[in-house]
Amino acid sequence: MNVQENPLPPRRTQRERRELSHDRMLEAATTLIARQGSSRTTLSEIGEASGYTHGLVSHRFGSKADLVRTLIDRLQTHFTKSLLPSLAGKQGLGALKLACETYLRAAARSERAALYVLLGEALGPVPEIRPEIAKADENFRRAVREQIESGIRAGEIRAAVDPAAQAALILATLRGLVIQRLLNRDSFDLDRVCRDLKSNLDLTLKRSARKK
Repeated sequence: MNVQENPLPPRRTQRERRELSHDRMLEAATTLIARQGSSRTTLSEIGEASGYTHGLVSHRFGSKADLVRTLIDRLQTHFTKSLLPSLAGKQGLGALKLACETYLRAAARSERAALYVLLGEALGPVPEIRPEIAKADENFRRAVREQIESGIRAGEIRAAVDPAAQAALILATLRGLVIQRLLNRDSFDLDRVCRDLKSNLDLTLKRSARKK
């Protein structure tokens, strides 16, 4: 009886190898920055942690500052992609409540920790990344504002609500809750806070049913 050997897996293309190394480098950077900050993280450490050389990391990103900027964009993009499937078919207040809960429940992941470490550094030792962090905040506020505006058009959110002001308040609430959670995982009951957060959004934004 002939025994057929398992065929070797196809060799990765140059593009696939490049994408793989790119992802591994950024994943290593995420873990290191979450643990020790970008100011204490070197390209050599990122290379070692990802299995590549310092030279390749430097060649790929140019500088640590450019790597960090790429990482900030990646963290935003990954969160958005992870959220989109659950938002399918939803808009307005329902989408807003789901997005807030998803964001808060993601707080324990290393990429969230890395983003908050970078946020703190942007205000202190690494001011050169402040524009990128500010842009991330702007994108978040805009997404929240658009859902509020959608809810107003649908008649489920009060027309008197100021979308921009509420977007800023919602972002501030989420940022504050995540910081508490990152500082102390047991700082509050996550399930209860998520439930009350959604109830508060209803109380603040929802249009009252008309009396018959």
